[in-house]
Amino acid sequence: MISTLRNISFFACIALLVIACSTTRTVPEGDRLYTGSDIKWDDKKPKDYSELESGMDERIRPRPNRKFLGMPFKLWFYNLGNEPKGKGLNYLLRKKWGEPPVLLSQFKGQHTEDILTSYVEDNGYFQGEVEHEIKNKGKKKASVTFTVTPNHRYTIRRVRFDTDTGLLAKHIKLTASSTILKPDDNFSLDKIRGERERIHDFLKENGFYYFTPDYLLVKVDSTLRGKVDLYVAVKKTTPQTALRQYFMKKVTLYTNYDLAEDSVLRGDQGTQYQNFTIIDQDSLYKPIVFDRSVFLQNDSMYRLSSHNITLQRLVNLGTFKFVRGNLRPVRDSSLLYANFFLTPYPKRSLQFEVSGTSKSNSFVGSQVKISAKNRNFQHKANLLEINLGGGFETQVGGKTTQFSTNAYSLNAEAAITMPRFFTPFIKFNPRTPYVPRTRFSIGYELLSRPNLYNLNAFTMQYGYIWKQTRFLDHALYPMAITYVLPSKESLEFLEQKAQDPALAQSIAKQFILGSNYTITFNNQSPEKYHSFYASFNADVAGNLVGLFAKQQPNGVKQIFSNDFSQYLRFNIEGRHYWKLADKLRWVNRLYVGYGYAYGKTESGFPPTLPFVKQFFNGGSNSIRAFRARTLGPGSYLDSVHIGSGVTDSTNVLLANAAGDIKLEANSELRYKPFDLLEIAAFIDAGNIWLGKAENQRKVFEFNRFMKEIAVGAGLGLRIDASILLVRFDVAFPLRKPWLDGKRWVLDQINFGDGAWRKENLILNIAIGYPF
Repeated sequence: MISTLRNISFFACIALLVIACSTTRTVPEGDRLYTGSDIKWDDKKPKDYSELESGMDERIRPRPNRKFLGMPFKLWFYNLGNEPKGKGLNYLLRKKWGEPPVLLSQFKGQHTEDILTSYVEDNGYFQGEVEHEIKNKGKKKASVTFTVTPNHRYTIRRVRFDTDTGLLAKHIKLTASSTILKPDDNFSLDKIRGERERIHDFLKENGFYYFTPDYLLVKVDSTLRGKVDLYVAVKKTTPQTALRQYFMKKVTLYTNYDLAEDSVLRGDQGTQYQNFTIIDQDSLYKPIVFDRSVFLQNDSMYRLSSHNITLQRLVNLGTFKFVRGNLRPVRDSSLLYANFFLTPYPKRSLQFEVSGTSKSNSFVGSQVKISAKNRNFQHKANLLEINLGGGFETQVGGKTTQFSTNAYSLNAEAAITMPRFFTPFIKFNPRTPYVPRTRFSIGYELLSRPNLYNLNAFTMQYGYIWKQTRFLDHALYPMAITYVLPSKESLEFLEQKAQDPALAQSIAKQFILGSNYTITFNNQSPEKYHSFYASFNADVAGNLVGLFAKQQPNGVKQIFSNDFSQYLRFNIEGRHYWKLADKLRWVNRLYVGYGYAYGKTESGFPPTLPFVKQFFNGGSNSIRAFRARTLGPGSYLDSVHIGSGVTDSTNVLLANAAGDIKLEANSELRYKPFDLLEIAAFIDAGNIWLGKAENQRKVFEFNRFMKEIAVGAGLGLRIDASILLVRFDVAFPLRKPWLDGKRWVLDQINFGDGAWRKENLILNIAIGYPF
């Protein structure tokens, strides 16, 4: 009976797949499934044929059914279902997961021919022709082939500008030398549009507020043999307001504008500050807030850039929810009133967050964070943040030890961010849309490993944050101070430190007095086919302090009777996001880090980087086939390590697999078949090394480091709930650098073997993407 049921189920599944894979099942009688189009050239292909084909392809409608790896999965889902009567499975198959067949009857042949012919002509092929032919495939499918005859492409012979002597024409002639219409260039309608926009921007920057590109006319004389003459002129129907150069009469800011009530106090004369007026009856903001945000000034010529920067600066202050600008002319004059209506955010806000966490070192738990914000602290649009947080972790599975596997953390931070550079001697205000900021913060964090140690960290930072362009960010912290104070160290932990001088130095009472700088480029966009992220960080500590610190008889320098760290640390990271298809992305990442600690120590052992500055590998955001802080350095393997994991949880808690040098590369293919679900395949590689050590297997050497690269791979499942992405990545090692001889372990992979799975498979549960 059971065998019969199995056979029935098997054949039922096969039948369903056959029905689904028949892509024409739901194509109506007399119609065909439209499978797409291709473009052929009747004559010799022009040099720019690839660009022309791409432009024509974008204009061809309809689009065929979407495919993944050449297979129309969405059409298959649609064919599996029937017309839904409610919200059941048929509704999901037809309305959510699937898409209906694209039919040949939706293709409009002559209309598409006209569109493509027009596109070819717009690119200089004035005698170009496009024809189409429908090609049937079998009984129910069809495609379309377009044949293009481009003929001769026209080029520009000469460009002339209006010879009128009026004020507007004079300004147009001033910009003639910067024209993008060059003799011998191919004729292009897009370039003509670009030239109109360029002239428009120039005129707007020179006071012609009411001028638009539509008032410009570019006449084309194509009677020449294969060439054209272009004549740029202002339309005779252009209104007088567009021919006039405007100046600012008065600039006014309304700081408490209510969109619902359209509340503007017209009778209030306001406060005159510098070269503009502030209407602020409730005294919400001190004038200094707008000191470096208003670039339109009374009695100055109107400039488009000043207008745009003013709007963007007011938005980027971060204290206004809506910003609206309005310019209106003074009657029968060349003067303008500028009014900016500002709607504030609520001054105070409180956020409470609870999140589950799971780490690749077998710790799972929860995090709680409370954040209180004041967006207008001291009435200067300063952002005051007070953050309180805590977390609890406990180890699940693994070998039981005499130590408690519980751990918890507590942290607190107070920070103030000012929307200006606060510098004692220099007034720095770059003419960009972005608001430069100064940030000062103090904080405390407690990390407690019961029965082992407590680690207390007190921090204070002062620095500057600014955007150079839309994609380029800078952060400079000339003062970054951390005081690390271990406490409640158990006897077992002290014994471990006595045996490991490097561990003793990394988790010791010490000052970190330094500076750091980060520059980040990020142009990521879901619409771009190629996006990039790059970041460089330089972190320096102890240099200046070392010049003045008191030196002890043993040569060790101290400040306030405490040791302080001296080091140089650099890291660079690059990522490439490649959109292969609508739902398919390939992401690659490279990370390189280097740290060098120097100075003298009490023990005489070479100095090491502090615990918080060390490099490590493994874990959910690194090489996912290895547990966090258990990989390396180099080909070294601690005696408690077995396979790709560890069996002694004490070693995990002590976290001593750290290095001075890090090299890591990751590659991940991400496919999102549905809005809520994403699947991924990935491979990670890398390792860490020490700059110097008593054990050569730990040290980085150019002639050996490639042999010590660890490699892991795996599959991932991501649940994307819009505001939160939960990630499940299963990974296993492909190469173990500590093995003598054969380090690749591909031939050992055996998913059916429970012992292999226990030793090699690692489930990483995390929030957000790894990179």
